[in-house]
Amino acid sequence: MPPSSESSRSGAPVLLSAPGLSVVALVLFVLFGSLVAGALWPLQLLNPAWQLRLAGTLINTAAFPLLGLALLQIAAELGPHDPLLKSRARLCSQLALAAALGFLLLLPLQTIAGLRTSRTVNNAQAARIQGAEAKLKALRQAVADAASNADLNQQLQKLQGPVLGPADIAQPLPLLKAQVAAVLDQAALQISREREASQPRTPLLLLPELLRNALASLALALGFAALARRPGSARSLLQEWQGTWGDWQWRLEQRRAARRGGTSDEKYIRQLSGEEPES
Repeated sequence: MPPSSESSRSGAPVLLSAPGLSVVALVLFVLFGSLVAGALWPLQLLNPAWQLRLAGTLINTAAFPLLGLALLQIAAELGPHDPLLKSRARLCSQLALAAALGFLLLLPLQTIAGLRTSRTVNNAQAARIQGAEAKLKALRQAVADAASNADLNQQLQKLQGPVLGPADIAQPLPLLKAQVAAVLDQAALQISREREASQPRTPLLLLPELLRNALASLALALGFAALARRPGSARSLLQEWQGTWGDWQWRLEQRRAARRGGTSDEKYIRQLSGEEPES
């Protein structure tokens, strides 16, 4: 009899049955995929703003596949005789390897993209202000060089400066130049205020957000590693990392002990035999 029939006969809630949990896991996977797909378009792989947007979406929605993976593995334990659930859980645990490594790679990616975005914004602000100042300088030169009202009006139109009406053009040239110069002085004051307000963003301003995203990425990488298994391995990826870290610490301790005059095991034996006093 299939597991679904057994669970229904036992009167267990559908949510606590293996098929029910597998369906919930599938829904969470689809929800995650739809949210990430929306952040992918328009596709701009080399754009740091696009990279930051995608990284933020992955971090904010990664709880869905993480919970789905856990539910799928629970479902496989509840239905040990269902080969389909077993194969799904095994496949998803292998895919979790890529997820764990991907979130680790998000750590440098977010930092680099954040710094590039900050530099791009600073350069754009500086270029916009410099362009406004250059245009203002050209307008002042046009006002100073104008030989007639018509010439001044033509130069202002060419440089996209202040628009002169018929009443303005009818004024004497010195009065018209003074009027246009007053308008340009106001524009120069506005540019000066914008320069003071748009101070360059330093990397330190990005530090809180970068730290938050880095901690979230690291936590998610550990979470997926705890549920990920390499093909043919009985241990999770996190357990393998812990074992590698423990082996590395043991080797480091052995090297330190060797530099002090023998391995820790050899020193212990010498202490027991009385050849070396205990420290």
